[in-house]
Amino acid sequence: MSQKNEISIQIPPADLAKINQLILELKTALAPFIIGLTPDEIAGMAKMGDKTVAFVDKVKDYTDSNPEFVPTNMMNVADFKIDVAAVVALAPVSKSINQISDDLKDTLILSGSEALIPALMYYGNVKFNASQGVASAKTIYEDLKKRFPGRGSKKSAQPQP
Repeated sequence: MSQKNEISIQIPPADLAKINQLILELKTALAPFIIGLTPDEIAGMAKMGDKTVAFVDKVKDYTDSNPEFVPTNMMNVADFKIDVAAVVALAPVSKSINQISDDLKDTLILSGSEALIPALMYYGNVKFNASQGVASAKTIYEDLKKRFPGRGSKKSAQPQP
């Protein structure tokens, strides 16, 4: 029985070079405007999501129409507005890049699955033939079993006293 083939991609080297060049250009263009944070830094931060965008935007408007409520000793309105503008500018870019990233991950999962399954079939057939004493299969099996992502033997769980 043949394996179902849902994807068959062959990227010409010139196209791959162009894609990599465009990614480099995108990284270079974004570099002055983005930073990286550690998981610990992220964990301690307030996070703005889709539901809070409207809230932050309204606060921005109110700082103009009702500046008397700005806690001047704790809030710099000019910096706040710069941060709001950065979110407004970068959010659509992030969404587009995330969509591309998700599609790439899905493509890698599907291509990887379609590559791994026949590789496992081949390995199983080589292993069987090696167990039957086929000399050339034994050599291949010995090489492949070093690289096979085996699961190891499962030991039955013993109840602890």
